[in-house]
Amino acid sequence: MKIAFLAPFGLKTKGTAGARIVPLALALAERGHRVRLIVPPWDDPPGSPDLLLSKPKLEKQGNGNLDILTLPLHPKPLLLSLPGRMAWAANQFQPDIIHIFKPKAYSGLAALLLPLAHQSFVLDTDDWEGPGGWNDRNPYSKWQKRIFAWQERDLPRRAIGVTVASRTLQSQVWGFGVAPEKVCYLPNGVSNQKYADWRGPQAEQAAADWRIRLGLQAKTVLLVYTRFAEFKPERLLGLLQAILQKLPAEEAARVRLLVVGGGFFGEEQHLKEMAAPYGLGDKIVVTGQADWKDLPGLLGLADLALYPFDDDLINRARCSVKFLELMLAERPIVAEAVGELGEYLRDGIGGYLVPPGDESAFAQAVINLLQMDETARREIGRQGAARLWQEYDWKKLAARVELFYRQQDLKS
Repeated sequence: MKIAFLAPFGLKTKGTAGARIVPLALALAERGHRVRLIVPPWDDPPGSPDLLLSKPKLEKQGNGNLDILTLPLHPKPLLLSLPGRMAWAANQFQPDIIHIFKPKAYSGLAALLLPLAHQSFVLDTDDWEGPGGWNDRNPYSKWQKRIFAWQERDLPRRAIGVTVASRTLQSQVWGFGVAPEKVCYLPNGVSNQKYADWRGPQAEQAAADWRIRLGLQAKTVLLVYTRFAEFKPERLLGLLQAILQKLPAEEAARVRLLVVGGGFFGEEQHLKEMAAPYGLGDKIVVTGQADWKDLPGLLGLADLALYPFDDDLINRARCSVKFLELMLAERPIVAEAVGELGEYLRDGIGGYLVPPGDESAFAQAVINLLQMDETARREIGRQGAARLWQEYDWKKLAARVELFYRQQDLKS
């Protein structure tokens, strides 16, 4: 098949592109399909200086079956010109399938133009943007909120099929009146191209080097890998305090909380200051946003990982790539049983799930893991990573999508 992907934004600054769109496109290309990814990098003009030119840029990737067409940022205004140019670029490719990623942003607007050219489309949704979701958290204007909420509900009904990143989104789309056979559950996955350096002796050595670099030798390291969109910093400090209270004083003295990642509003920069009233300031080590090449070592140096996850609609609907990457680091995780986390992690395979909001149960699960010997803990983490590679490799997920494409009425 010839398949056109329409991305909602550029490849450099947003997680959806690198974690979902490109890996799926590469996996489909490896299966022999011709895939063209059409990219509108409106969110990353400094990273795309050549886009000040007036011509699109075409480059091939993978085995030659995938090419990426990056559209220029002119003419402006983009709101009027870019959706039309995206739809035109998709039609020029003469695809059998057009797959739109996200019902909002420029890709969602392009989807509204495709019927004018008698083109149908498949829609992908990986977040809930409507009421109770990002609409309520982001500083959108009133008219933006109305448009995004309408797109979330209307575009799935216009599509010939919908791929969804979570069970919650699956239920949402069913509720919009889309028939179950028109909805494909497509969680995020892992790929060897992206994570080849995350396992083996190289990753172990990187973890040992980072322990020394951060002064964490002979420490018990609890890891948090976050953007602080999943929970508020105060919750993290409360959990750390509850954990330390359950440990003997000598063991508690060795505990350090390593925080990897940066929040949307720089929450990590104030974490140690916030921890002072708790008496935890000396317990926290913050790296901030880490370079990609450093992540295998940073995530792999911990004894175990903590994954607080508020039980709200945003978290229930999302499919966290950060959680997958924690599992790939082969360290056991204690996580709250919210949304997709329970799909990936099984008790004793990758870590343990606890009821959301139950601070005492969370702390006790951490204590139970710390009381195990290191070999047993590592085996729990290893089994979780092995399950990811077995069940959530993008190669396997791409086969599911291919079958879904073939089951849809492409002429509808």
